Amino acid sequence: MDKKIILKDQIGVQEEINIQNESEYLITSNKEKSVQLLGASDLNFNDIIDILISLHMVLEISLNALYRHLSLLSIKKNIGEIQIRENIDNIDFINKTILFIYNSNFNFNGKLTKAKEYHKIINTIKDFSGIRNKLIHGHSIVRIQDGDGARFDSALRRDINLKFLGKQIKKFRFILKGMCFYLDCLDSNLTEQDKNNLKQRYLDDRFLPVCSFDSEP
Repeated sequence: MDKKIILKDQIGVQEEINIQNESEYLITSNKEKSVQLLGASDLNFNDIIDILISLHMVLEISLNALYRHLSLLSIKKNIGEIQIRENIDNIDFINKTILFIYNSNFNFNGKLTKAKEYHKIINTIKDFSGIRNKLIHGHSIVRIQDGDGARFDSALRRDINLKFLGKQIKKFRFILKGMCFYLDCLDSNLTEQDKNNLKQRYLDDRFLPVCSFDSEP
């Protein structure tokens, strides 16, 4: 919901104040769902599917919201904010990430090695998103057993296990850590507190518990 309040003083000077109330329900609800499932003593096959989808929802929605916020700070044209938001939303979050990393001005202050390392988040996001796309678009999750007792799993079915989930969680953390680095180095009018607020709101992975099945990607 976007409200506009017009205030007029006694001499007729008009000031506009925008009050924004952007829903973050899908971020918070999917965080809560992930935490609840990861806290279970014994994750089953369907639990893993739910966690994989929820983590992707958290990442994609959070990054889209972050990029909207950063874009609106730099756009000075006399265009309605809703129109700007909706046009930005037409760019998928992976391409937004590429544009952010390549088109933004950064002050790395001698941290070029880290910048090069976190440049890998572009491919990591693409890889991280692959499983969600297959699940949402209905790729086959099947196990077939023939008359001799031999079992054959589809590629997607083979990926849905604790080891793969651990790798996805590591990728999730790496992407958010890399985005925090780039946001910290962003040359902009944002104060350090502004950046910290954005990181806490959109790039904070501390909601995730440490899991015994975490492994390096």
